[in-house]
Amino acid sequence: MELDPSINKKYPGLVTGYAIARGVKVEKTVSGLEEEKRKVFKELKSKYGMTPITEIPEIGIYREFYKLMGVDPSKIKPPTEYLLRRAIEERFPNINNLVDSCLLATVKHWIVVGVYDLDTVEGEPKVTVATKAEKFELIDGKEATLSVGEVILRDSAKIISAYTAGDAKRSMITPKTKNALIVAWNAPEISKARVEEALATIGDYVQKFCYGKIAESKVLG
Repeated sequence: MELDPSINKKYPGLVTGYAIARGVKVEKTVSGLEEEKRKVFKELKSKYGMTPITEIPEIGIYREFYKLMGVDPSKIKPPTEYLLRRAIEERFPNINNLVDSCLLATVKHWIVVGVYDLDTVEGEPKVTVATKAEKFELIDGKEATLSVGEVILRDSAKIISAYTAGDAKRSMITPKTKNALIVAWNAPEISKARVEEALATIGDYVQKFCYGKIAESKVLG
């Protein structure tokens, strides 16, 4: 995966990490993962349960980054905020073992972790900055329009994901997925170490809960 130099110029401090997972088995639910969720939820409740969401420093950092990209975080909430709320309320998403593992790593480390079917990716994926209001189809079938200046992930043909708009349907994880591209993004002021920790966690989860192996893992920028 590549990191466009325009990222560091426009958003100093933005760090991207990625991992390639091979031989994964996608299932609706896995008992060990459910146990891990309950453990993480308990820890999050203990740490943040009595604190107003708006007073948590990391929430403010992500909201400010959304504003910097021209997006109102009161209308489109950062996944770190949305998932923390859901974890504390024990209404966390249940999609499948691979996606849920990435969501859990997101809420555990304050790092946005996305996952995509590697076999749908054309050419070398690149993290770059949107230069036009391009449209693409989201996982839920709705159409999204990029904000100019938004951080995006794309391949040689199309958009894979946009930082605020969400993930493209074309690369979504399905029961047929065997190989996955996992991408971790911070927000400026969230440390590079947390990106590294999130990648380490997801590597562990892939092996334990998704029956796969991490073939490659790297932090860019």
